[in-house]
Amino acid sequence: MVATDVGVGDAELPFLEVAPADNTTVATLTVTAPNGTSTSVAVSPDVLVPIPDTSPVEYTQTWTADQPVEYSAAGRWVLRWAVSGTGEGAEDFEVYVVQSATSGGPTWWPGRSRVANYVPHRTLQRSLSTSQSSEDVYEMSFGTDTTPTGLQVDRLIADGAAWVSARAAPLADSMGPAASVVVALYAAAAIERGYPDDDQSLQRANDLEKRLDVMLKDLIDANNASNGTDDFGLEVAPMWQFPPADCRWDYSTYW
Repeated sequence: MVATDVGVGDAELPFLEVAPADNTTVATLTVTAPNGTSTSVAVSPDVLVPIPDTSPVEYTQTWTADQPVEYSAAGRWVLRWAVSGTGEGAEDFEVYVVQSATSGGPTWWPGRSRVANYVPHRTLQRSLSTSQSSEDVYEMSFGTDTTPTGLQVDRLIADGAAWVSARAAPLADSMGPAASVVVALYAAAAIERGYPDDDQSLQRANDLEKRLDVMLKDLIDANNASNGTDDFGLEVAPMWQFPPADCRWDYSTYW
């Protein structure tokens, strides 16, 4: 399986559904970075869930990484799941990470998981196998099963980047990381304001926007200092004024 909508700095919580499964089922996860370095990631099982219309009854089980996997470099990442016991097998997930976290954008644009850091409750996935909240998982990213969806968040990121680029123009290369934080805050506030999901959403939007205003001002000041310009990144051209000329000098009799 291949995933491509991922940028450097994004993070995901990998999971695998095993069927059939029972108490002998054990899954492991190994993540291989583009440079060939492999890392074992701790995973935990969910409860066994009966598969409808099976006789004798068979079960399915979801295994989920204990911590999100962060894609720290561009290139091909491989997430290899290996299952022993009932449901034995192996499956590779290929993730192609691009420099720009949002398709078509500069490399400093934040990805979905950066936005999710400020509104993590928006990524909560309720467990379908139990009513216990301890089994719920924060995916820490946006996708087809979140509100808003991943594509909608991408559009908010693009809107925020356009606004920041206009306010801090020209944006110095060294200001990219700071600009990324400002855009992520913009998108997070826009999510809370545009897609409210409880009676606290608008208050969270207000709080995020207050932080956004402060950080945007800091970004503009730092960017101007880096570029050696005045406010809003514009050089102020000098304006010279002179008194009006004496019209008598237009006549030779006064020479």
